[in-house]
Amino acid sequence: MSGTDPADSWQEIIAWLRVAESDQRVARLCLTADPPLCDAAAYHCQQAAEKLLKGFLVRAGAHVRKTHDLDALAGLVRPHFPALDDLLTPLQDWTTWSIAYRYPGEDGPEPEPSVEDLNRALDVIGRLETALRSLAPP
Repeated sequence: MSGTDPADSWQEIIAWLRVAESDQRVARLCLTADPPLCDAAAYHCQQAAEKLLKGFLVRAGAHVRKTHDLDALAGLVRPHFPALDDLLTPLQDWTTWSIAYRYPGEDGPEPEPSVEDLNRALDVIGRLETALRSLAPP
């Protein structure tokens, strides 16, 4: 993205942020269901994290790959934003949430994440979102 106007790239980042916000909202709603829909919340947590990582890649001017692999995306983000390492590390276990519990017969992590696990995930996602927003151009 060399030569790209920072304001233009920020508009693309805002688009990633909007989708991530939507996924976070859905995940929170799933956790308020009775009983909580942890499988669906896990999917939306994975999706929110994926969108935020792609936003960081846009901010870095790096190529945004079409992948759901959070560990691979975090590996691409980490060199550009090493201060995020503590927030990127937990994501390596969330990639399977994009398909686990979503399709009959898919092998997923056992057991399904708990409400507490998912609330911790939402905390990490919120902190990633704050970090990405802090990179807005003046």
